[in-house]
Amino acid sequence: MAVFNFEHQFVQYGQYHNNTINKAIHVIFVPTILFTFLVWITQTGEFAQWAYSDILPLNGAFFFIATYLCYYIVLEPMAGLLYVPALLAMCSYANTFARSQHFGMNPQPAATLIHIASWIMQFIGHGAAEGRAPALLDNLLQAVVLAPFFVWCEVLFSLGYRPNLQKRLHSQIVRAIQEWKSGKGATVRAKKSS
Repeated sequence: MAVFNFEHQFVQYGQYHNNTINKAIHVIFVPTILFTFLVWITQTGEFAQWAYSDILPLNGAFFFIATYLCYYIVLEPMAGLLYVPALLAMCSYANTFARSQHFGMNPQPAATLIHIASWIMQFIGHGAAEGRAPALLDNLLQAVVLAPFFVWCEVLFSLGYRPNLQKRLHSQIVRAIQEWKSGKGATVRAKKSS
């Protein structure tokens, strides 16, 4: 099943994120979008108390991150496991952020402004740097669920994680982009001849 095939999913995502500037924008703003969403869903309140409720309450943000992590671990086990501490820390900080004032604002409006600004940066990255519409328009799963994991994997690859896998994925991404460009050219030629 393609939804559990890491290489297939990464190539699909990677062909929309191959420009260095666009990748850098995503490394910064995809986690920011995830973080601000977590701030919003901390408001569900705790579903139960546990020994770590002070730092990681069992609320909507926790269960949301737990679900994402389960999927990431199934998709690429080692990268998923390496992501566990980072996402749990993000979840914990989202709870802290949700309990305090920021920029002279309540946390929810502050998170909303940061969220909107982050999406704008993403679209600028796609338009100005990548020259291609975001994956969001073609694959909502990748934009909402997989983007944080793929950004994480890009960071891991830059640190030397599984170099043979990275090389294989890169060559598939370059091939997919070439196919897209040749198909795009054919579409433009067809429109001009009409």
